[in-house]
Amino acid sequence: MALRTAIRETIRAFLPVERKPHRIRKGPLRGQVIFTSWHDYPGAIRGDTEAPLLEWFARNVLPDETWLDIGAHYGYTAMALSRLVGPGGRVFAFEPVAETVECMARTRELNKLSQLWVVPLGLGAGEHSPSVPLYRGMADQTINDADVMETIPVAAFDAIWGSLCGGKPDVHGVKIDVQGMEREVIEGMACMLRTMRPLLVVEFHRGVDRAAILALLACCGYSRSRQPVEPNCGDLMDNKSYIFTATA
Repeated sequence: MALRTAIRETIRAFLPVERKPHRIRKGPLRGQVIFTSWHDYPGAIRGDTEAPLLEWFARNVLPDETWLDIGAHYGYTAMALSRLVGPGGRVFAFEPVAETVECMARTRELNKLSQLWVVPLGLGAGEHSPSVPLYRGMADQTINDADVMETIPVAAFDAIWGSLCGGKPDVHGVKIDVQGMEREVIEGMACMLRTMRPLLVVEFHRGVDRAAILALLACCGYSRSRQPVEPNCGDLMDNKSYIFTATA
C-alpha cells in the first residue's frame, strides 16, 4: 500500500495543476463538467472515483430530499447527490477552502444545479478559525508535515442551520468526509441528528478515535452497527466509508 501511494504521488507531481472545466469521461456523472485540475482530482475527471459511494447514493437518495455533503472538496459527490434529489430537492455542500469553494461554485453554474447550495464553511463543534494543512485543495488534519497551511472558518451545524435551511429544517441524509475532523463535525450537529435521524455516511481517517465517535453516535440515537459502503471491506478502516442508521 505504501509503495502504491508513493507511485501515485510521484505521478501526481507531473500532472497539470491548472484548475479549469473538465468534462467527466465515464461513470454515472459522465458528460457533466467539474472545475478542478488533473493534479488535484484526476479520479473525478476520469469518472472512476467514489464508485461504491455513488452506487449507494443511487439506491438510497430520493427525489426532493435534503442532503448534506460535509467536506465536499470540488463537488464530485455533491453533483451526484444533486442529480438524485432533483430540482425539488436540496444539497448543502460544506467546504472551507476558499479556492476550492470558488471551483465548486463554477461547477454548480456550469451544470445548472440550482438545487446545490455551496456553503463556504467547515463544520465543527463550535465557531473558530483553525490553521490546517492544505493538500490537493482540501483541508487535511491527518497531515503532519504540510508545506501549505490555510486558516479556515468553522462553525457548528446546529448553530447555523436555522439561518441556512430557509424554513425547511428536515435533513434526510448526511455524508461526512473531513480528513480527521469527524468527531468535531458530529458533535456540532448532535441536536439535528437526535431530532431528524438522517441516514449517515462517515469516512474515517488516520488517527481518529473510533470508540469516541461510536459512543457519540450512540448518544445521538444511532446504532453502533455499521455497514461498509465498499463490499468486502473491513471494519472502520482508514479512508473507508461506513453507513450508520438511527435506532428504531
